[in-house]
Amino acid sequence: MYRFACSLVLAVACLFAAPHAAAQDLPEPYVRLIADAATYDDGANFDAVVMMVARNAEGGDEAVMAAVRQVAPQRSAQASAALGQAGTMTLADNAVRPEPATMAMQPVEADAAAAASPAAPEIDPGWTGRVSAGLSVASGNSEQQTYNLGAELNREFANGWTFDSRINYAYAESAGAVTQDQLALEARGDRSVSERWGYFIGGQYDRDVLSSFDWTAFVSAGATFQAIERETLDWSLRAGPGVRYLMPATGSEETQFVVDLGSDLEWQITPDSVFISETTLLVAESSRAEQSFRFNTSVADNWAVEFEWRYRYEFEPLPGFEESDSRVTASLVREF
Repeated sequence: MYRFACSLVLAVACLFAAPHAAAQDLPEPYVRLIADAATYDDGANFDAVVMMVARNAEGGDEAVMAAVRQVAPQRSAQASAALGQAGTMTLADNAVRPEPATMAMQPVEADAAAAASPAAPEIDPGWTGRVSAGLSVASGNSEQQTYNLGAELNREFANGWTFDSRINYAYAESAGAVTQDQLALEARGDRSVSERWGYFIGGQYDRDVLSSFDWTAFVSAGATFQAIERETLDWSLRAGPGVRYLMPATGSEETQFVVDLGSDLEWQITPDSVFISETTLLVAESSRAEQSFRFNTSVADNWAVEFEWRYRYEFEPLPGFEESDSRVTASLVREF
């Protein structure tokens, strides 16, 4: 192939170096180019070389055919057919030759055609989400019933925003007494401004009858950073200022300035199983940390089983209340 490339360069140079060659005698570089092309099995390559030389060299078809009969007589019929199909004209006919086509022109034409064709419309995936439910009943030496319900609703909008929301409710009784009564609602919108950076706005509401606060809520906004984005692993961080509202079990409503720090990690372990970690730290006069680990595995089309461990820590609980509480749930999930 190197010899072929060198011969092609010499042939092009011959257009300028030997414009007064004899009408029926091809310059030596052209002859070597034809001889070299004849050694390849690719017939289309030989045809292209023959037609190129006939278009550009003095002597035209007759000189090319004379050279072919001299250096590659076994290709004479092929060369004659190629020149006949091309319909090339010699300089002696005083005809205007067509502009030789080059490989470099083809991508330009393809790009122009692609630019002229209308872009395919983007498909709006619409709303997606899931619902979950879990139940645990114990009887005998101990009597306990535990219920948990959940739902998620998400969407990617055409303007670049993504919306994620979640609601969870857990209720438990033991020996006729309520041991758990928690409701949590979360919503957040995110938008990317570059490959890694973006911004968010969101909030959360929690009601826990048995905690030191009847209910708490906060809203915040800030920046997001995509630390890892791979096919099976996604990890994003967020930070921003906000406001937290608290209703103590005893006392009046409080409002505090907070800094919302968060981490969201999703690891696709297998095509049917995923691990999710969500971390939130509210830095304020009454700070709070919350951690959730979820493992979800598919059992059928759009059906899955999920196990979750959720832990919450209040840095400044009211007297008589514990700083932390946790729960473990198992749920059947239906995705849509």
